[in-house]
Amino acid sequence: MRGETNRGTWTRRLRKLSRLIYPDRMLQYFPPDFIFRDPVLRMVKRIRRDGGQSALLLFHIEDYHVVMKNKSTELIRTMQSLLQTCFLETAFAYITQRNIIGIKQYQTNEIVLFVRIEDVEDFGRCAVIAGKICEELETRLEKLFSLHTDTPLKIKTGSTLIENHPDPDFAVDAAYHYAMAKAAKDLPAHFAMQNLQFEEILQTEDLTVLTQPIMDLKSGEIFGWEVLTRGPKNSPFHNPEALFEFADQAEALPDLEWVVIQKALREIVERQIKEQVFINITPVSLSDPKLLGKLLELLRVLNLDSSQLIFEITERHSIRDFEQMASILRSYRAQGFRFAVDDAGSGYSSLQSMSELIPDIIKIDKSVIRNIDREAVKQAMLRSLLYFAENINCTVIAEGVEREEEANILLQNHVHMGQGYYFAKPQPFEHGRNIVHFATLKEKIIHMRKQAANL
Repeated sequence: MRGETNRGTWTRRLRKLSRLIYPDRMLQYFPPDFIFRDPVLRMVKRIRRDGGQSALLLFHIEDYHVVMKNKSTELIRTMQSLLQTCFLETAFAYITQRNIIGIKQYQTNEIVLFVRIEDVEDFGRCAVIAGKICEELETRLEKLFSLHTDTPLKIKTGSTLIENHPDPDFAVDAAYHYAMAKAAKDLPAHFAMQNLQFEEILQTEDLTVLTQPIMDLKSGEIFGWEVLTRGPKNSPFHNPEALFEFADQAEALPDLEWVVIQKALREIVERQIKEQVFINITPVSLSDPKLLGKLLELLRVLNLDSSQLIFEITERHSIRDFEQMASILRSYRAQGFRFAVDDAGSGYSSLQSMSELIPDIIKIDKSVIRNIDREAVKQAMLRSLLYFAENINCTVIAEGVEREEEANILLQNHVHMGQGYYFAKPQPFEHGRNIVHFATLKEKIIHMRKQAANL
C-alpha cells in the first residue's frame, strides 16, 4: 500500500517535470508554480512588443479556506481540479480562445485571467464579461461542490488594464493588486482624488457630446445619430472607457448617464436634429424607478417626442433578471421609446439579450464586421444574425464599417444600416454638417447597392 502511494507521488512529480519542456502555448492554462519561466507573463510581453494591449481579470473566492477546512488532502486536490476545469469551461463560453492569453492560480482561492484586447472599447466590456463569468461560475460550483459542502462559494471580481510600464513584471503585479482592490471595494488613495474630479464633472456637466451617423444602406440617407461622450480634455476622464469605468466603480453610473441624456436632448433641440438619436444606457440606469418620469418631464419641457429616441442597451453591467428587464422595457415602450441591443455576435450574452428582450434594433458587433470580406465564417454569422432579426421583425445595424469591401458585403446581404469610420468619424452634434460629404456618400451607397444587386 505504501509502495503504491510512493509510486503515485512520483508519477505526479514526473508528470509535472515533463511540462518544463513544453512551449508557452501549452502552459498558458494553470501553469505549475514551480516552473523556471512564467509562460503567461512571456506571452503578455510578446503581445506588448507587437504593439498589442492586455487586461487582467481577477476572481477571488471568498471563504474558500473556511469551506475547505477539515477536508482531506485528496478531496482538496480533487476540488481544485474541478475548480480549474469549471473555470476553463466558463471562460471559454464568454471569451474566444484566441483572446485568452493565459490563466493562472495565484492562490488556492484566486484565479487570474489574462486577455488580449483590441482597443479601450474592448476593455470596457471586460468588467461585464468578468461579471458574467462570476455569476455562472458560482452556479456551476454550487452544483459541483454540493456533495462536499453546504456553504455556497461566493466570488468577487475586479478587472484592469495592464499598463505599458517599462518593467512588464511590475505592470502585471500592479494590475493584480489594483484588480484585487477593486474586487474587495478597497480602492487605493488616488481613487479619492479622482472621485472629487468626477463629482465636479457631474456638477458642472463638463462633458462633450459627439455623434456618429448611422446610414440607411438602401436609400443612402442618414437614418440617425449615435451619441458618444467624452470627458474634459487633459483629464484622465477624457477617454469614455475610463470615465464610465470609474462611474461604475463609484456606483454613479445612473448619475453620469442622466447627465449625458440631458446634454444629448438639449443638443437635439439646439441643433434642430430631426433624425433618430441613439443614446447608450446600462441596465443599472434603466432599473432606476425614477428615470422614466424624469425623462418624460424633460421631453415635455423641451417639446421633443419619445419616438425620436432609441436607447442602446450596453452591457457594461450584465442583466441579472431578464424577466424584470423585459417588464421595464415594456413600460418605456408604452411611452413610445424604442430599444437596440449592442454587440450582437460578440458572445453568448448578446444572443441571450436579443432572445429575451426582443429589441427593435440589433447592432452587429464590429468584431463580426472587421475584415468580413476576407472571412467566410463571419459572412455565415452575418447571415445567421440577419435571419434571426427577420424572424423577430427587427432592424439590423452593422457597426465598425471601416472599408469599402466590408460595406460591399453588407450591401450584398441586404443589411439595413451601417455605421463606422467608412461613413464618418464621431464629431460634435451639428445639423446639416458636411452636406457635400453626405451627398457624395449617398450617391456612392446607391451606386454600390445597384452593383450588389447585379451580382
